[in-house]
Amino acid sequence: MKKSNKQAHAASNSRRQFLLFPLAAIASQCLPSALAIAAPEAITNREVEEGCPLNSGGPSLLDSEWRVESVYGNTIPQAVDMIMKVNRHSLSGNSGCNAYSANFKQVGYTGFRVIKVTRGTRGCPIIRPVKGGPTINIGDLEGGYLRTLRRMGSVQQVNNKLVFYNRSGNVGIIMARK
Repeated sequence: MKKSNKQAHAASNSRRQFLLFPLAAIASQCLPSALAIAAPEAITNREVEEGCPLNSGGPSLLDSEWRVESVYGNTIPQAVDMIMKVNRHSLSGNSGCNAYSANFKQVGYTGFRVIKVTRGTRGCPIIRPVKGGPTINIGDLEGGYLRTLRRMGSVQQVNNKLVFYNRSGNVGIIMARK
């Protein structure tokens, strides 16, 4: 005996609802009500312009200063002064022995891309912070930091740390609030 079109349509709808229910349950867990999406007209251009384009949802990074602690897991010695300040469209500071500026543009809502890095041309010294200890080639550290900064694509503020991730999602640079 064949089902009528009405019965077949009702059965199809209940199967569809049954299959979508787990998806709705998972989505409700992943998107808490506190993160409700605002209607586009509720966000003004002024609010977008005043925020920090490098921000990833935490407190504003605009005008904050940081000290580089590590680059791809390699600790930067305390004797090396690597500082970064977050400006509206650039990162600037001291990369070891030269001043630098790295212009960036926003990519999506939480990403960025460094589009130009400039730095001073002063030669960097090799130092020995502890008598009889190993030497540190500041030029090598500076070059490595600036090359790595160019490859970063997102940032996350965790307590007093700023963690930069490359475009593959790997931690590249860790900084501490200055």
